[in-house]
Amino acid sequence: MEARTGIDNLSCINEECKLYGQKGKGNLKVRKAYGKEQIRYLECRKCQSEFSERKGTALFNSKIPESKSASIIEHLDRKNGIVATAELVKVSKDTVSRLNRVTGRVFGKLHDVMVQDIRPKVLQFDEKWAFIYKKQKNVMITDDELAVGDHWDCNCIDPQSKLLISLVPGKRTAENISETVMDAAFRLASDCPIPAIFTDGEDAYTDAILSAFGNRYPAPRNSNKGRPPLPIMRAPQELVYAQVVKHRSGNRVAAVEIRPIFGKGKLDSVVESLGWKQANTSAIERFNLTDRQRNARKTRKSLNFSKDIRQHDGQSFINALLYNFHHHHRSLRIKTEQGILKRTPAQAAGIATKRFSVLELLRLNPIAC
Repeated sequence: MEARTGIDNLSCINEECKLYGQKGKGNLKVRKAYGKEQIRYLECRKCQSEFSERKGTALFNSKIPESKSASIIEHLDRKNGIVATAELVKVSKDTVSRLNRVTGRVFGKLHDVMVQDIRPKVLQFDEKWAFIYKKQKNVMITDDELAVGDHWDCNCIDPQSKLLISLVPGKRTAENISETVMDAAFRLASDCPIPAIFTDGEDAYTDAILSAFGNRYPAPRNSNKGRPPLPIMRAPQELVYAQVVKHRSGNRVAAVEIRPIFGKGKLDSVVESLGWKQANTSAIERFNLTDRQRNARKTRKSLNFSKDIRQHDGQSFINALLYNFHHHHRSLRIKTEQGILKRTPAQAAGIATKRFSVLELLRLNPIAC
């Protein structure tokens, strides 16, 4: 069993407390330890509230050992389904389903608070297709269109650190694409220059990128009557954005077209500074393959498709957090005096100093992060 984190790394979870979410303030004390795993029951000296150290984590209200919970998540992350995982770990499939939903919800919050203040030089966006219960062509009028049919992951990745920056599951709509771009822009450090951006040929990206990174200028008015016109959006001079459009012949790629949208004059110099031969979206396309290899719900031509949108999205966020903070990436190895140093994408991006184990991630509380 892994050692528990020190009490200085925990915080009060009472929103009315003045020390809410603040670590290392010395306001917490252990009231008692309960259960076979000696879970600590804490008290805040500031507001006198009492709570379990599991409150707000993926393990809260879990009745199985922590080691078995970690084993379930590891099996799900290795392309096993609910039933197969339940049989391998020797638990009920309802236990696996509940842990998948709860962990996915908590891991989504952890991703929001842990992937912040990044400084990428490049952003790559793409959408990954899957479906829930039935494919879109089989959806009937009586079905809930938001819960069945085609289901996409709108992703953003830093191709240099391989860090997955944004994940927005849902339909492939302009709204979700815009939300993904805005989410990625929100996670950039305040002093980070606008990174170069590469996407596929989806038309919605142009307006989304202009809205997230563009400058707003007041529009001139012809008269003082009526509502004022909407501000004029203009791309900043430092913005470089190009689309990588693949033309196919049958199932094969016949040609690749590079379409500069913003910063055409700077595109070649930016690509050369990155050490690339041409603009591309290869990093996020490779991530899509990695995600399909670890998530059985997204495997093509398989019977492992999802039947429940909550289970599907929960598994997506589990795979995303483990990809960033748990799995070593082969291309991120560096040589040191002590030997070869393996790194996760989060370590390469500078937002983590170590590789997190699955159990450590299950014990994390988004409030304390």
